[in-house]
Amino acid sequence: MSMFRSTSQNKLTTQIVCQVRSAILNGRLKPGHRLPSEKEMLLQFGVSKHTLREALRALESMGFVEIRQGAGGGPVVSEVDMDNTRDMIASFLYFKKVSVRDLCEVRKLFEPYLARIAAERFTPEDVALLKASHETYRRSLDRNKPDIREEVDFHVQLAKASGNPVMVLILDFVNSLLTDIKGHLKPGPGFSAQVVAAHQRVLDAIVAGDGQAAAEAMYLHACQVEKGLMELKDRYDQNGETATSPTGIGDATTRQRKGSREP
Repeated sequence: MSMFRSTSQNKLTTQIVCQVRSAILNGRLKPGHRLPSEKEMLLQFGVSKHTLREALRALESMGFVEIRQGAGGGPVVSEVDMDNTRDMIASFLYFKKVSVRDLCEVRKLFEPYLARIAAERFTPEDVALLKASHETYRRSLDRNKPDIREEVDFHVQLAKASGNPVMVLILDFVNSLLTDIKGHLKPGPGFSAQVVAAHQRVLDAIVAGDGQAAAEAMYLHACQVEKGLMELKDRYDQNGETATSPTGIGDATTRQRKGSREP
């Protein structure tokens, strides 16, 4: 029995992509499985080689398949990774006027909870990883070369330790965009020192097993970061400069303030 059905002449490439994607998501095709041969798929879909190859390239760009070269090559199902997922979400949000305030609001909702459960559930190994992340960033600040990605890794470790893949995805995406925005706004050493101090307070509460204190420290930290970034953005706006990230996210801060979404 054929895995796929022939397509109508309307949007052939899209229909092929949808069928293959559906076969992967419902478990009929799993990571590592090879798709049928090109000859078989041409017969099943009833399309030209050009249309089929265009659909496979689209699936590859989405992260659903890897097209291997050489003998025994061809399209193989792959697991969609975080980078592909982040890029797809970023492409969608590019047109939604997402602001720094929007991103920080998500952090204020989720990260205090993560800090609380970290204080309640963290194993000694989890604590050691969080301490190592904190120390790496602190040392980079001591060298007067604070690394934004090292700063964000503290939050990534908290999300990963939750064991909740939805939480990991959301916070990886949000913190990735904030990293990008910080790279353009270029916060000074005072901002970085404030971050290190805030991380230390969160870490101390987690080590002490005090969930309430950890949640409160994290919420205060998210508020401070939001305030600092908004002040930097205002400075750029007043000077007539732009601090838009390559994703286009961050520029909406000004539009939001001038528009109807004033909080």
